[in-house]
Amino acid sequence: MSAQLSALPDPLWAGRPSAGEGGGSHASAVTGLRRALRALGVAALAGSALGALLVLRSRHVPEPDVNAALAVVLGASFVAAGLAAWERRPDNRTGALLTLVGFAWLASTLAASNYSLSFTLGVAAAGAWPAALVHTLLAFPGGRLSRPSVRGLVMAGYGMALLHAGSVLLGAGPYRCQRCPSLLAEDGGPAASAQTLWVVDRVGMAVVVLVAAGVLVHRLRKTSFAHRRGLDTVLVPGIAALVLLPLPALFAGGPGVAADWGPLTWPGRAGALLVPIGFVVGALRGRFFRATAVAELVDRLSDPSRPGLAGLALARALGDPSLSLAYWLPDERRYVDNDGRPVELPGPESERVVTDVEREGRPVAAIVHDASLCAEPDLVRQAGAAAAMALENERLQAALRARVEDLRDSRARMVRAADGERRRLERNLHDGAQQRLVATSLRLRLAMGKVREDPETSAGMLDEAFEELQLAIEDLRELARGIHPAVLSDRGLRPALATLAARASIPVEVQSDVGERLDAPVEAAAYYVVAEALTNVAKYAQATHASVRVDRDERRIVVEVTDDGVGGADPAHGSGLRGLWDRVGALDGRIEVVSPPGEGTRVRAEFPSGE
Repeated sequence: MSAQLSALPDPLWAGRPSAGEGGGSHASAVTGLRRALRALGVAALAGSALGALLVLRSRHVPEPDVNAALAVVLGASFVAAGLAAWERRPDNRTGALLTLVGFAWLASTLAASNYSLSFTLGVAAAGAWPAALVHTLLAFPGGRLSRPSVRGLVMAGYGMALLHAGSVLLGAGPYRCQRCPSLLAEDGGPAASAQTLWVVDRVGMAVVVLVAAGVLVHRLRKTSFAHRRGLDTVLVPGIAALVLLPLPALFAGGPGVAADWGPLTWPGRAGALLVPIGFVVGALRGRFFRATAVAELVDRLSDPSRPGLAGLALARALGDPSLSLAYWLPDERRYVDNDGRPVELPGPESERVVTDVEREGRPVAAIVHDASLCAEPDLVRQAGAAAAMALENERLQAALRARVEDLRDSRARMVRAADGERRRLERNLHDGAQQRLVATSLRLRLAMGKVREDPETSAGMLDEAFEELQLAIEDLRELARGIHPAVLSDRGLRPALATLAARASIPVEVQSDVGERLDAPVEAAAYYVVAEALTNVAKYAQATHASVRVDRDERRIVVEVTDDGVGGADPAHGSGLRGLWDRVGALDGRIEVVSPPGEGTRVRAEFPSGE
């Protein structure tokens, strides 16, 4: 996976980290965590048994059988799912939050007690588990709250829970329950301030849970299908629970123990019970979906009569219609799409995520997909591995298309360059040699008319015409030198490179081991690679030394120019280098430019020797 993907939160069912990661200290930490989780599990079992016993023996809880079952199942399911998630992904806080909801609920079952102290503590704790449930749902699946507004909502929920506990401990007891034990601070009725706190708490908590439900609905609506598949089994019942939790306070004719244990509380608690169940279902469904999706992907890719379908098959398997592929070309060190056009991969700040696909340790392609698929990294990895062979075949086809595309662009650039060069030659001939030849023709015509009448003047005019002819010849020679260096044609590559080095503005060392003469196109390509590289050294590199090396074997010529300058050259912004790419590419060669900032520049050209 790419760095972008690994930086995002893994789902709780993505698989536990290896015990070998981090060495012995990690293994001991895992062992300690498992012992702590076992202890929490034992405490949860004891708490569930105690809660059921208190409900069954309570004098003020209606329908004790139903409420006892809810007390046990609700608390135990949250704790069980939380401990499993916590052990599987200790770096994800969702497991701890699920566990917190379970224990908060078990604490609230003390309100079924027939004794004043435990009854007071249970009533005081009754506001904690809805606040913890809001926190858990808003943080799912990564376990962290993403936005300040969401963090503020969670803090408001816990604030209402503290307000609730404070009002109870101050003696607020609008329970109107004849069989209920007295609150510890209750003495003939609650104080007005405690009563106010109680009302504010009930209204505030209702507002918090309903706003949280609205936030979750908005989140599901704007989430892509691929991501929603991993969220709906938890968030849908969670939203239902949040919407139903305020029912007792709204329709029971005022707060009371009967309202807190009566049938109006059952829908909300049943919805809450579906949250840990949905978590388990989501984990199982995720595994089943991964197996099914990968199997279908392999089946689709096994049809050789339908090439080029890897992208569509992956998009369907992963449930992301926006998925795209980028194929890696190792020689050019760049990515291209299926048509061979260059592709820029999204950066770390993008909403798109990149997953690299390798085959036998070599990069083959990159899958660019929606960030929501980071919730199922195993699925993306398995799908990429299953499609690796098909992607390798498509990569080769994309490489051929890229080659064709490069040749098409190169041909267009060469046509434009040839047109520009013709215009330059025409302009230079018109402004230089042509003007001198026209002037010489006029002088010769005048001199012819004065040969007999004024031989002396005629001789002077002929001298001037001769000088103009000499200048015209020099102009033509200079123009011809720009088209093709005479020293290269007459003496070969090594003397031509020595001439370039002698003309350079800094010391240049030339090492050439080419032996006999090369084909003229190869010599010209090597010459112009060195000429352009040394020109760039003089203009931009701020170098004190450069070296030129030319090597030859049976199949290829390698030309390398290095300098000790400032580096940081960008080959994409230079018409000279693009022209060299075209010239060398026309000979089935390639150019590589390596220029790290502060470390100089290396230009390396490689092409067939022409033998």
